[in-house]
Formats: sequence, structure tokens, C-alpha cells
Amino acid sequence: MTFHKVMSCLGVCLLAAVPVPPCLALQTGPQTLENLLNPTADDFDAAGSTPFGQPQRKPATEPQNEQRRGTPFAPPAKRLAVPDQSAVDEALELIHQAYEETIKAAAANPDSTTRSFCDTADKTADPARKFALLVLAERLALEARATSAALDVLARRAALFDIDALASRHALLAKVARADDIRPDALLFEHVAATARQAVAADRYDLADAAADLAETLAKAIEKDEKIRTAESRRKREPPPTPVAAKLVADATSLRKDVRERRRQAFEYTVARDKLAAFPDDADAAETVGRYLCFVKRDWPGGLAVLARGRNEGLRNLAAREVALSKEPQVAVTSRLKLANEWWKLAEAGDALAPEQAEAIKAHASGIYRQIANLLTDPIDAALARKRAKIADAEPPSAAVPEKPARRTLDSLLQGDGR
Repeated sequence: MTFHKVMSCLGVCLLAAVPVPPCLALQTGPQTLENLLNPTADDFDAAGSTPFGQPQRKPATEPQNEQRRGTPFAPPAKRLAVPDQSAVDEALELIHQAYEETIKAAAANPDSTTRSFCDTADKTADPARKFALLVLAERLALEARATSAALDVLARRAALFDIDALASRHALLAKVARADDIRPDALLFEHVAATARQAVAADRYDLADAAADLAETLAKAIEKDEKIRTAESRRKREPPPTPVAAKLVADATSLRKDVRERRRQAFEYTVARDKLAAFPDDADAAETVGRYLCFVKRDWPGGLAVLARGRNEGLRNLAAREVALSKEPQVAVTSRLKLANEWWKLAEAGDALAPEQAEAIKAHASGIYRQIANLLTDPIDAALARKRAKIADAEPPSAAVPEKPARRTLDSLLQGDGR
């Protein structure tokens, strides 16, 4: 079966979202499951910070492509509804009439045309025209085989309009991969792999599986093409192409394994969370929930209070101490240093911790070090804190936690924005 037939078999569909469970949060008062699932506004500061003002973090993911050309783009506070197709079609007809020569010249200078239409979309107040301009810019970029530019435009459109950004990104890349005149390359593979990682971070495992499938298919197609070109270069006694296929195939295998593991962890978390609802004193369920939130989702504000009720003594004691310290109006820098040191020591000891869990703990401790490094008076403590703070500096901060989270029930935890 040819590569293009394989790609046709994959199909492109907008996959239904796997709901994203909202974060559990720190809660004052008795540690009942009701309290853990329903945080109060007092448990968050205005910046949505963790204890001691440490910014909340999320798993490192591939950031969505941002518009890299033209005027700076600032997405609106609330996305617009997608215009009716009839209105978009009417707008496209007008745009083709108004910019006929520009569209004809797009093949010769796709970057300039894409940038021009994105800038024009920013200037028009009509939603249908704005949407149509971005659709056209995306299409022209694809026709010019400028996949990265097309992804930029799509990210811009998804920031402005209420569309499923991840599913649309996957559909675009699958369309590129199916094109008859496209030779799959490492950049296209990386775009697809990034989509799979983004889907995992959003708990959309069906979409992550589809993207991982596409990544694997691309890697195998690149491997086949590389073998053909290598044989041809030998026949012509020319230098062979730079080998990349072996690494891409290995990366695709690793990606599929990661997606499968994260799906398993999410399932175990859901089971444990439901069990904790029925049996609030279940230490095993609390530990599963706490480990998932802290180590997988990097949601330390939500996970610490639950982890403090878990089975593992070391994790339980440190989590409980941090929860207690977070409720004190003033915390001495020495207490914060001691807490960070003990988290770091626990991570390096590796007691019942997988490598990725130890890494998450170090990243958490690193955030504490970063905040206190300039407050420490002992030069050795300060030097060590600055050194260990580099881990936190390398991690991108997540979006802030809302200052006044809405009241949550167990049912609402299963509800989420799938976009």
C-alpha cells in the first residue's frame, strides 16, 4: 500500500473531546472530600499562585504556533462565534473581487500575501470577513506548501473564533500529509508530534492517538523515502542524504508509548477520584489522585492537599507541611528553604518514585528556590538556591488559576471545554 493510500485510510475527523477534569484546589477548613472539590477564593491570591506565591505550572508542552509575521496579535478576551457559512461564502466572494491580483500573485510570494490578509483581518470589524480572510490566508499558505505559516494562521483564527483548535490543527496536518505532491519531512513530523503532545496535555487521548498514528505513518514514509534516495545516491556515486529516519521512527514509537501511558494514568486517576468520593479516608486513592495532579498535571495547588492524605509517608508529611505553611500569614525564609531542600532530597532518593515523578518534584522545589534565592543571607544557601532555581526558570508558566473558582461537584469535574 502506498503512503498516500495509507494516509487516506487514516481519514480526518474532528474528534470529540475527552473532558478535562478541573483542578482540585487547596481548601481551608476540615479536609473532607467536599472541601477538596470546592475551593474558596481565599485559597488563591490574585495572580492564581501556589503556596508562597509560586506560579502554578503545567506539563511542558509544545506551545501553539503564534503569528510570527506582520503586526503583533492580541487575542480577544472572549472568542467570537463562528459566522454562518453563507456569510463566510459571501465575504470570500467579495475578497476575491477586491484582492484578485494579490491572490493571483500569492504563489510567488506567499509570506507577503498571508501577512497582508492577516493584517486586513485585524482591521475589519465584520466577523464573517475576518473569518474568511483568515481561511483564505491559511489556504494560500497550504497551496504554497508553507505548512508552518498555515499553522500560524490557524492558531490566529482559533484564538479569535470559537473553533476546536487541536482538532483543526490535526486535520490540517493530515491534509498536508495526504497531498500527492508532498514529500514527508522531519518538520512535518515534528508538527504532528507536537499536536499529539498538546492533545495529551489537554487530556484528549482519542485525538492524541490519531496524531500519534499519523506521526508513525510519516516516520515510516520518511524511512522508505530515505532508503530510496540513499540507493539512488549510491548508484550515481553521490553523497547520501543525511539520515534522519531512524531517529524519527524511534521518536514515533516513544510518542505512542507516552500517549498510552498518559491515558492509563488518567484512567487510574478517574477511578481513584471516584473512589475517594465514596471513601474520603482511602489513603491509596488519595495518593493516586495526589500523585497524578502533582506529578503528571503539575497542579501542585490542587494536588498537595490530597497527597497529604496518601499512603507514602515521605510524600504525605512534606505535602502536609507545605499545606500548613501556605496557610500561615508570614513564613520565614528558612522554613521555605528547609521545605525546598527536603523536596529535593526526596526526589534524589527516588523512594517509590518513577524518574518523571522525581523530575516533577525537583521542578516544584526549584520554584521555591527561585523565590527565596535573593532573600537568603548565607552565601552557600543562596548559591545552591540559584543553581537549583534554573529548573523552574526553564519551565513555561501555565495560565493563572481563577481568583474565584466556581463551585464544583463530582459531576462538574467531568465537564470541560473540549476546545
